[in-house]
Amino acid sequence: MGKKRTARKTVLLAMLVVVLTIGSTLTILYRNLLFRDYENFDLAGSDNSVSILFVGNSHVFWGRVPRQLHLISKEYGIEIAYKDISSNGAHLSRSKEEAISELQSGYYDYIILQDNTRLLPGGIDEFLDTIRLLCDAAKEHETIPVLFSPAVVDAGRQKVYTEAYLSASAENDALFVNAGEAWIYTYQTMPEVSLYAWDGVHANNAGAFLTSCVFAAILFELHIEEIPSNSLYNGNDALVLAHAAWDFTRL
Repeated sequence: MGKKRTARKTVLLAMLVVVLTIGSTLTILYRNLLFRDYENFDLAGSDNSVSILFVGNSHVFWGRVPRQLHLISKEYGIEIAYKDISSNGAHLSRSKEEAISELQSGYYDYIILQDNTRLLPGGIDEFLDTIRLLCDAAKEHETIPVLFSPAVVDAGRQKVYTEAYLSASAENDALFVNAGEAWIYTYQTMPEVSLYAWDGVHANNAGAFLTSCVFAAILFELHIEEIPSNSLYNGNDALVLAHAAWDFTRL
């Protein structure tokens, strides 16, 4: 009897592992298929445009930050061609070879670098080494490196991220898009605003719009006064969010 119970438990445990594995795989596929923006995926090198390479993870493609930046900038006469090679849960150390290969094409004016939000503080050396490597590669190919720190739910971790990215941007003479602190600044003046998606971790369209406005202010000094009619976010507070992004970058 004891052997039968042990065997039954083993079978149940194996089935549970299979179910969890399938669930995890489906979750990743769901996130990538639903939230990835493939429509404008491979426009790098288009004539008369600013070409941007995004390298990061789901904090780039949830809310479609590249496309939102594309639409905002186009309203002000700046054509952006972009390629997003971000992937769910990616670390820059694992994406560096693909990023360097893209840089070697010579297409890009900017490269956006965003590391996994679970890396710091323990992985600070890996973070700094990879940033250094990719910034050097960018400059070698006349591409401007831009460090992107997204919003992190925990305020303590946000501070760690801000300090790490500030240090890395200063060391590598890179631009810094501090979206995480921009969100904190916005919440101080608009505590009722909703910037997170249903999972409480990633940006919804409003959050991604705010982040995109920070990008526009840092890269192109755009002070958004007109929201594009085809914007992915057209809420009543869109212009207020745009002003908050501009005000934060002028601090």
